[in-house]
Amino acid sequence: MRKQSTALKTGIAAFFSTVLATSSLADDPSLPTRVPPGVKIVLADDANNAASLLRLSGEYDKLAADVSFANFTSGPLRLEAIRAGAAQVGAVGDVPPILAHFSGADVVIVGVVVTEGPTTIIATAPDSGIKELKDLKGKKVGINPGTAQQAIVFRNLRATGLTPEDIVPINLGLAEFADALRAGQIDAAVLKQPDRARYLKSVPGTGATEIASAGDGNKNLKILYASKTALADPSQAAAIRDLVVHWYRAHLWKNDNAETWAKQYLIKDQRLSEEDAKSVIDAETGKTYIPGWKTEIIPRQQDTINLLQAAGNFKGKELKAEDEFDHRFDGLNNESKSAAELHPDG
Repeated sequence: MRKQSTALKTGIAAFFSTVLATSSLADDPSLPTRVPPGVKIVLADDANNAASLLRLSGEYDKLAADVSFANFTSGPLRLEAIRAGAAQVGAVGDVPPILAHFSGADVVIVGVVVTEGPTTIIATAPDSGIKELKDLKGKKVGINPGTAQQAIVFRNLRATGLTPEDIVPINLGLAEFADALRAGQIDAAVLKQPDRARYLKSVPGTGATEIASAGDGNKNLKILYASKTALADPSQAAAIRDLVVHWYRAHLWKNDNAETWAKQYLIKDQRLSEEDAKSVIDAETGKTYIPGWKTEIIPRQQDTINLLQAAGNFKGKELKAEDEFDHRFDGLNNESKSAAELHPDG
């Protein structure tokens, strides 16, 4: 009887050991991991950013699928590319997934990183009189609806006790912000680097300045989201999973390779001057990291949803942030095994 009990315990231990090993190896078992030959994925990119990150880090050559890139200047345009079937994956900020959720676009988040530092903050127009966030009251502020920049403005207003009703919103394209500031058409707008450094350099001695964000003013999320249609195809779902793992590895590579990133991407690819490239690198004062979804990102997204809906955006629907995610991808990180590592036989 004791021998049977010992054998039973040994068998149970072996069974759970196998289950745990398989679970660790394959993560969520409902997420396919084998990428057949010939699978193609198009990623809707922003200024060659994701493409360069993957290539410079060496992760692009390790991708299991044939991944190509198409550039679009804003998150809403990348969403339209996915809607039209011209791309399966998009690289965006935190607001486009909410827009996709609200509009029923069947696009869900599959990867998230956070980059610490004042990468995207408010800049002011010449002679605007704005010295700090509370001075935004009654001012004309550039807004591009459906973008992370819109949420940054609203979070900073909230932090200083103001509301969107306390400003005069001027709807413009992101590329129009700097020129509108110079012309005095708006008093303030959110600019990312190197646009902010270039703009401020062009208006010296005019009182134009940059205003530091409040504590949670800029969340600096970088998100990959994907078409549900693509994710319903096992081959493409496996290719997207593999892409997310390599995308994570590429982001963490950048933490220790800022000089290479500056020279090869910012200067060579984006044609920035060394001075402008330095302003971009200096804005990323902290590390990029892979956050927990349940503990950090889903609560952040819900807060952004609530903030935007309180301001009159995305009316008529109750939006739950957890619905914006494909939870099979939760837990993936840079140490997760890629398709090639899981299936070395092909």
